[in-house]
Amino acid sequence: GFPPIPATSEWSLSDDAKYVHICANETIQGVEFKTDVVPANGAPLIADMSSNFVSKPIDVSKYGIIYAGAQKNVGPAGLTVVIVRDDLIGNARADCPTMQNYAIMAENDSMYNTPPCYSIYMAGLVFDKLNKMGGLEAVEKVNIEKCAHIYDAIAGSDGFFNCPVDMTCRSAMNIPITIVNEDADKRAELEKAFIAEAGDLGMVALKGHRSVGGMRASIYNAMPIEGAEALAAFMKEFKAKHA
Repeated sequence: GFPPIPATSEWSLSDDAKYVHICANETIQGVEFKTDVVPANGAPLIADMSSNFVSKPIDVSKYGIIYAGAQKNVGPAGLTVVIVRDDLIGNARADCPTMQNYAIMAENDSMYNTPPCYSIYMAGLVFDKLNKMGGLEAVEKVNIEKCAHIYDAIAGSDGFFNCPVDMTCRSAMNIPITIVNEDADKRAELEKAFIAEAGDLGMVALKGHRSVGGMRASIYNAMPIEGAEALAAFMKEFKAKHA
């Protein structure tokens, strides 16, 4: 399984590092930083938040750059949200492509080229909805409740199901699920049956990433609580049928 994320004081960082980069939520393994990180070497923190952006509140002041592809929680693919600390703008190398030069983007209000208008419009609708829900504090509560249904189903399966990620860093967005069986062929057979039977009930895209195997439930903001409840109920039924 995936071990706990070490404390930042244990990270091996170069004293002269220009920045420290993290992936705030790793979708394949289902690992998420649960708190804002402060690098021990004082370098600016750069975070890829593509898969957990606007899923919970964050302290933006602790980051040098936050970037997030829209396709998980914000809107259609083709849009990237970038938040850059003012003092990091204007330091691009001479060979930096224009579209990745934040000074040019800032000088042109992010419209140096024709922007993806539809994607921006859809993102605006999503942001309006999140505000009407009560803001990111309310969104986080919903996401915690959603993932709890599935993690509780794993914990209550008497060892039939497993989540191979330490409890301190389990993702609220992506939940890997495996079936415990010493017989590899039997385990593969059960996991294949799980995916097929879930599909018959309208629960799709549960196959785990090819590098990990098993199953994976991706429950981004758009997934309603009822979806997580349905999966948890199916897991209990599947265990009763196949254990």
